[in-house]
Amino acid sequence: MKNVADGYALNMLIPNRMAEAATSEKLKMIEKQMAEKRAANATREKEWSEIVKKIDGKTLQLKANASQQGYLYEKISSSQIERAIEREWHMHVPADSISPKMAIKQAGEWPVEIRLGNHKATMTISVIS
Repeated sequence: MKNVADGYALNMLIPNRMAEAATSEKLKMIEKQMAEKRAANATREKEWSEIVKKIDGKTLQLKANASQQGYLYEKISSSQIERAIEREWHMHVPADSISPKMAIKQAGEWPVEIRLGNHKATMTISVIS
């Protein structure tokens, strides 16, 4: 919602369907949508808080093919970590919220940070060959 000059609204915005007149019906509908969005956000934040509490400090083991020196043939990606979390702990964590501290290209233990909204957790990925 924005206040604009009458001429701009009548000559440009409304004819080009870039805006609609703010009737009481439309305002009530917008308020209802905003309330639903706030409720959904509160629910999502609560779920994310629970997921972060469960994951924080845990270790997840991943198997990967590696050379004899311990170097992986393919680096471990965020989407692989996402699938492993779903498989092991039955929790959905979006791949874009998983950020390894550095590229995982060797066998060993690696810290991974998970950010869900305002919540942050650190877990360890143990890569074995």
